[in-house]
Amino acid sequence: MNAKTPQFNKAIGAVLKTLAPHKRVCKNCAGEFDIFQEDIEFYNKLQVPPPTLCPSCRLQRRQGWRLNFLPIFYKKTCSAPGHNEKVITYYSEDNPVKVYDDNYYLSDNWDGLNFGVNYDSHKSFFQQFNELSLTVPHQSLQKDPKNVNSDYVIAGIQAKDCYYVTVPYLSENVYYSYLPAFSKDSIDVSETKNSEKCYECVSVENCYNCKFCHESSDCLDSYFLYDCRNCSYCFGCTNLRNKQYCFFNEQLSKEEYERRIKDIHLGKRSVLKEYVSLFGKMLSGAIRKNVSNIKTENCFGDNIRKSKNCFYSFLIIGDSENLRYCCSGDNNKDSMDVYGFASSSIIYESSGVVSANNIKFSLAVRIGIELEYSFECNNCQYCFGCFGLKNKKYCIFNKQYDEDTYWKTVDEIKTRMLEGGDYGEFFPLANSMFPYQDSNAQVELPLEKEEIVKRKWRWEDKKERDIDLSKLTTLKAHEVPDDIADVSDEILKVAVICEETGKPFRITPFELEFYRKMNLPVPIVHPLQRMKKRLEYRRPFKLWQYPCKNCGDMVYTAYDPTKNLRVYCEKCYLAEIV
Repeated sequence: MNAKTPQFNKAIGAVLKTLAPHKRVCKNCAGEFDIFQEDIEFYNKLQVPPPTLCPSCRLQRRQGWRLNFLPIFYKKTCSAPGHNEKVITYYSEDNPVKVYDDNYYLSDNWDGLNFGVNYDSHKSFFQQFNELSLTVPHQSLQKDPKNVNSDYVIAGIQAKDCYYVTVPYLSENVYYSYLPAFSKDSIDVSETKNSEKCYECVSVENCYNCKFCHESSDCLDSYFLYDCRNCSYCFGCTNLRNKQYCFFNEQLSKEEYERRIKDIHLGKRSVLKEYVSLFGKMLSGAIRKNVSNIKTENCFGDNIRKSKNCFYSFLIIGDSENLRYCCSGDNNKDSMDVYGFASSSIIYESSGVVSANNIKFSLAVRIGIELEYSFECNNCQYCFGCFGLKNKKYCIFNKQYDEDTYWKTVDEIKTRMLEGGDYGEFFPLANSMFPYQDSNAQVELPLEKEEIVKRKWRWEDKKERDIDLSKLTTLKAHEVPDDIADVSDEILKVAVICEETGKPFRITPFELEFYRKMNLPVPIVHPLQRMKKRLEYRRPFKLWQYPCKNCGDMVYTAYDPTKNLRVYCEKCYLAEIV
């Protein structure tokens, strides 16, 4: 408890004093949800009131403020003084927010304090913050300043030579991908970890030279694998362990395996399409473990690695402890209701937090201590309701205060917000800078335009890009050579017209070299469309409960029951696979 906010301490103490486990009705979806004793212990530790939304709607609200499942890029006029060039950003030209190009944004040529305003007790906090957010310039893509040669990248940490990637995490030479962690020299991958030279892979770990592999680990030189562990030189296999030279789950000799592989020329698009289709059928019949948690202790959720005491949490890369309702994180502790964070502790109802401590109701914070309701604040301490500050301390609405005045004012604001029902709530989704259809929320919880507009959330009608194809040398999809062996360097000078969307895209030198080395055909589908297709294979941040396909016992699982997959409980899965 912070002794410097006595009024708030008294008010929040009264709220928490009699709080006991109970059921609540979500004010958004009207569904019933639980407040558990373990939740209450967090609320007391964090000094926050219990939530008014269910876990799913809380996640939806946070995801509606993030855009990093898919790389949606626009060109927008730079608002820096003396600038009028177009910058690449995820805000459209019609979006009212101001954007500075990265060099100017990260420089000392401007100061967020110049936009500071006084707190007005006659206005709601969220109204004032929304007004501030429209005056302070935004970073174009929330990229890590430590990135190297990675202009078309959204969020992430220390990307090098990455292109068209969202949330690259200490990765290098990765193209057209989502959340590659500690990975390199790969194209068209999603949620990979410690992997290299991979193509069209989803949720693989410690893999090398693998193509079209899903949910597999410690595999090398293989094609079309699902749920395989420690396998090498395997093709078209599911649910294998510690195998070599298997072809559609048939054990072969080294010589026979190599002979069959030699007869399959995946460098031809027509041949590859046949095996991609066959792989899809294999996936529908494969046995799936209800959840994928490895080396965990007392964890309930999915895709959790080397962590303990994590409740209803998902995609936790590792080394985390005491998390509740958290998604997409690595090396975090003692946090609740967070989406996207790394190397942080005591984080609550926040998203996009890196190397920070004691952060509440905040977004896009890199290195921070004790921030509340702040956005794009880097290396700041003790700030409340601030936007776009760097290396600052004791600020409210981007205005500097001495320490005593800061705490007195924060005490007043938090007490007033608590009394009005605002304190404890994340930023309203109606105020999000991103249109809902571009945001991560649309991937996790898709809505039609009518519903989005009805809820008064942001919607932007898309404007077709003004591309004069007559000024480009183009190749239609059927004109691109079927065999990679027939593709010359001339393809680098043309735009390929996507066979599905009709949008033009280019092949880069890195790609062409990659396809040649990996013996893969040049793609004829736009990179963004390929990324959308891979999202169909990601498991959502949600659990369902239904019977094991083998024994009938009820299990929690991350697989949507409408897909009617062969989902086994852990006991049946281990009996069948291991």
